[in-house]
Amino acid sequence: MKRLAYLIVGASLIPLALSLLVSFTPSRFLELPGDEWTLQWYRQVLANPVWTRALLNSFVVAALTTLISVPTALAAAVGLSRGGWRRKPLWETALLAPLALPAVAIASGLLAVVRATPLWGSHLSLALAHSVIATPVAYLALRASLERVNPHLEAAARGLGASPRQAFRYVTLPLMAPGLIAATLFTVVVSLNEVILTLFLATRDTSTLPGVIWPNLRFAISPQVAAASGLLFLLSAPALAGAAWRLIGRR
Repeated sequence: MKRLAYLIVGASLIPLALSLLVSFTPSRFLELPGDEWTLQWYRQVLANPVWTRALLNSFVVAALTTLISVPTALAAAVGLSRGGWRRKPLWETALLAPLALPAVAIASGLLAVVRATPLWGSHLSLALAHSVIATPVAYLALRASLERVNPHLEAAARGLGASPRQAFRYVTLPLMAPGLIAATLFTVVVSLNEVILTLFLATRDTSTLPGVIWPNLRFAISPQVAAASGLLFLLSAPALAGAAWRLIGRR
């Protein structure tokens, strides 16, 4: 089974590897480089205000998404794991539902709501939409981290005179630090790579890098698209590696 898992992962990475190779081609078309490699497409992307504005928007929206999703997911993880909530499976199913629902259905529903609010056309509206997908991902990381924290440690702090808030802040939260870091990195990756919600909800001034890549891929096929995808990979891969190391490697 382990070999099969490695084989599936390796096969899924082939398109990514080909996209990275294409970004170094000297040709004006999407084809693999031969003996000559070039960085000209990366230079053109970074010199084009459309691409650079989209890259900046990606950073802004990812930061806002993290500020919204991680505290929300942390509150949900603590409440569902340690609180006396009834019907916990039902609440958890509702929280994780966006991961199973079609992104197009979520995006179309959010479009109707956001267009009716003053938030339309702002980075915050896009961050709130990304948080619908990012919060469940952060919740899974934080719940896994919280389940490894011995609740008796917090009870011991309470017995020594700490208030519930102090016990959580000075005992539980530091022990959850790897999970918090992993949840933050996962949230950043989700926001940076989200395309469906971006296509529905972003405007010309707030579109992120995936939102600019998509129309260019459809109507102006150029190695600049591969270079922009390479930039997304360079931003996402270290975050994913760091999240995996924090969440899995330090068990």
